[in-house]
Amino acid sequence: MTSAMKRVAILSLAILSLALLSGSAAWAQSCNTADRSVLLILDASGSMNARLPNGETRMAVAQRAIKGVAGFVPAQAQLSLRMYGAQSAAGRKNCEDTHLAVPFGPASAASGPINAAVDAAKAQGYTPIAFSLGQAANDFPAAAKERVIVLVSDGKETCQGDPVLAARALKGITVHTVGFVVDTAARGQLQAIARATGGTYFDAPVGPELPDTLKQALNACSQRVVTLPAKPLPGKLRTTSVTWTGSHAVLNAETGEKVGAFNSSHRELTLPAGIYEVRFGPASWRGIEVRPGETTTIEPGVLNIEVNNRAVQINANVVDSETGERHGNFTPMRNSVTLMPGVYDMSLSKTAWRFIKVDGGQTVTLRPAAVILAEGLKWKRARVTTTDGTEVADFHAMRTVAALPPGDYIVVVDDNKIPFKATEGEVLEIKPQ
Repeated sequence: MTSAMKRVAILSLAILSLALLSGSAAWAQSCNTADRSVLLILDASGSMNARLPNGETRMAVAQRAIKGVAGFVPAQAQLSLRMYGAQSAAGRKNCEDTHLAVPFGPASAASGPINAAVDAAKAQGYTPIAFSLGQAANDFPAAAKERVIVLVSDGKETCQGDPVLAARALKGITVHTVGFVVDTAARGQLQAIARATGGTYFDAPVGPELPDTLKQALNACSQRVVTLPAKPLPGKLRTTSVTWTGSHAVLNAETGEKVGAFNSSHRELTLPAGIYEVRFGPASWRGIEVRPGETTTIEPGVLNIEVNNRAVQINANVVDSETGERHGNFTPMRNSVTLMPGVYDMSLSKTAWRFIKVDGGQTVTLRPAAVILAEGLKWKRARVTTTDGTEVADFHAMRTVAALPPGDYIVVVDDNKIPFKATEGEVLEIKPQ
């Protein structure tokens, strides 16, 4: 190798080393400084009662994560906690259920009050994200320098406001969002909220990783957001599926004006860039961002039902787990329901199959268990109870079959008690001797 070639090789190595060091520094960069005022917003809506694969409720993991936040920020930083959905039961449909649980104060003194607040919180209500963001704008002290909101949510807006428009209205506040085991609709909405304020979206798709994800959000830096005049170039909004017999109105989120509709023969619209909502049954898919020259696709999901015995006839409603609003139903002639991504319950007689996550572009198939009283069986009274004695199904002359979600049951036929540990699709048939 000539001396000239050696000099080039050394120079190249030096440049590469500098690039690697610069990349490492950028990766390690943190904006979690003492000058920050950080407002945590915690979702305490009813869907947070759903259980993760490890058996814990979403709320239990979120409580543990929030309780560790004070140790993740500098002692001199200002820290505060707001919650929504924690004060009103879902039946009250309270779309103003948000409260400042812990006012701003030094992080060094916030641990105790935050721990007490989250320990006392009960997940029960709606998800008023837009209203909470509007209220949060007034939570910050007048002297606050860098204002940051870290929003942790397991779902999308379930009230009337549009959270993306609410985020755009915030002045001088960066919102970082954390999606906690969210569906595709909620993820898109949370991403748009963060993007509108120069924040970053973080995903906790399984659940137990939430504390580490929350720490990443606290370390995140803000980006400068400059809103340019709308370009004349339109975008497109399309859907991959619709409710077969229904029509889904598409509205401009800022004006409320209907700009089109999706149906079984019309699944794409050309629209000016902006924020839109799509009516889906009794609810709305909000915060849908259409960008100039781009196609935004929303993907509903499908909930199917299968039975292992022809005698089992399913009649059940599908309702939103949080709001109780009915989104569809199963009948002996209909075994499939197209749904906006979300968490649903399927009612079965006097019980329900709870917290069924339906994600965009996916098909979820349920296989209920069943109890059948065979023809020729003589009985006066028959019913199904849980192991604690709660009745979940009863039988009479016109109903000799009961469909059930998986679980532990007792089938009571007159004086006979038959334990039934029901797995998906399992059928227990009781016959005469």
